[in-house]
Amino acid sequence: MEDVSVIFFLMALAIAVTILHTFLKQAGRDEFAYLALVVGLAVGLVKVLPVLQALFDGVQAVFSLYD
Repeated sequence: MEDVSVIFFLMALAIAVTILHTFLKQAGRDEFAYLALVVGLAVGLVKVLPVLQALFDGVQAVFSLYD
C-alpha cells in the first residue's frame, strides 16, 4: 500500500466510523457506538504500523544505527 492510499483509507475510515458512531449514539446504543470507535481505531493502527515500520527502517538505514 502506498503512503497516499493509506491517508485516503484513514480518511474514509474516520468518516465511516464517525457516521456509525453518531447513528448508534442517537439510537441509544452507546456501548456499540464506543465499540465501533475502538474497532475503527484498531483497524487504523493495523494499517499504519507497516508505514511506521518502513519509516523506522529508513531512518535506521540513513543513520546506520544498530549495526
